Amino acid sequence: MMVDEPPASARFVVIGGGVHGLSAAWHLAKELTASGENPNVIVLEKSQIGAGASGISGGIVRNFYRSEAMTEVIAESVAIFEDDREGFGFHQVGYLAVVPEVQREDLEAIAEHQCEVGYESELASGDSNCREYLEWLWPDVNSEGVQAVLHEKRSGWADAIGTIRNLARHAREAGVRIFEGVEVIGLGYSGAEVSEVITSGGAIGCEAVIAAPGLWAPAWWQMQGLDPLVTIGEGDSAEQRPLTEYWLAREGDYLLPGVGLAGNAGRAAPVVHFDHTAPLYSDRDGELITDQPWGIYFRMGMTGGSVVGGGLPLEMGPDFELDPYGPENPKQLAGDDLSEFFTSGLAFALKRFRGASDLWDSNPNGGVLALTPDRYPVADWTAPNVYSILDAGHGFKMLAVGREAAREILGSAKSSLLAPFRLSRFGSGATHVVSKSPYPWT
Repeated sequence: MMVDEPPASARFVVIGGGVHGLSAAWHLAKELTASGENPNVIVLEKSQIGAGASGISGGIVRNFYRSEAMTEVIAESVAIFEDDREGFGFHQVGYLAVVPEVQREDLEAIAEHQCEVGYESELASGDSNCREYLEWLWPDVNSEGVQAVLHEKRSGWADAIGTIRNLARHAREAGVRIFEGVEVIGLGYSGAEVSEVITSGGAIGCEAVIAAPGLWAPAWWQMQGLDPLVTIGEGDSAEQRPLTEYWLAREGDYLLPGVGLAGNAGRAAPVVHFDHTAPLYSDRDGELITDQPWGIYFRMGMTGGSVVGGGLPLEMGPDFELDPYGPENPKQLAGDDLSEFFTSGLAFALKRFRGASDLWDSNPNGGVLALTPDRYPVADWTAPNVYSILDAGHGFKMLAVGREAAREILGSAKSSLLAPFRLSRFGSGATHVVSKSPYPWT
């Protein structure tokens, strides 16, 4: 909760205490100090920092995206994690994408662009090469039907809350003041520009606003008087879509006593994304779970032998209610259906997990994501002095967005990294490349 009152004015007001808000605030203050200016930056968070999706993220740091623009910005973001591995709790164990024939072309394109931007990875393609690569890691792996494997050497996972706290620490050390328990309820204007941010504790005058509303993007759009629908494409083929759609990311923590993910010679296992087109059957009773393309992702947990991972998300629909947000809302939690799907997927991928459906200690949970029409972020001016960042579910692994946004806000330069993430891409039809993955966000 709020420890002290926010000031009556600040040069820059940042709304939202998640990854993007804290990163933007940190880099704003850092850039201002470097230029000899007062880092008069404040962050307003209606609950507590990390109370949104950032704080309950699975923490996966990967560069497995078909969009070349994402490859570049995440390469820069991973460099920020690398600069302070201990502070962020960054476990740089690598990331392994394992896919069937239908996605082979995607992986080949991703690997090529990763090479172009200097993001170290290895690609194996074809039956025998994939089998050899996977069995070197796990002798009991099921490589049948696998046609491409991409091993990202610089990727891994980080502690979600640890990352939030570290960003807040960096921000405070740079001179940022963070106020929790302060809700933004409106905006005051002077002409076209925002002159004050109206909060639950009063009005705060400002020179500029940076908003990273996360899941509350529709409310932020409404507060600015913006259309909640965006037009995709031009002419007769144009269509209107909601700016954000809510999806439930179904994740959980799992433990099978005495069994873990360690590979040959006790090697730490990389984070794994495992997609397949073969039917998936229940490891409990052999019943068909799905005959459609499916996928799971998994990594080693914080405690010995535990596994953290998830399965395909669920679209929540237009009537979904966001608040109360978090684990206290049962509509925002995955259930036993995820546990059966996930543990059966693990049993399909690694033989060590087969026949153990009744022995798992399962804790399905998950979190809600707000995806944009093309499933990629937005970073753009939404008023002459208002900069809005919508993460589209990718916030945790995109620390560099805050840095690039800060530089744009201070007018030092337009960011080539953020240029592909403007709102105008929707109307021009220049949306991001869609992969053949069953997941909506790759």
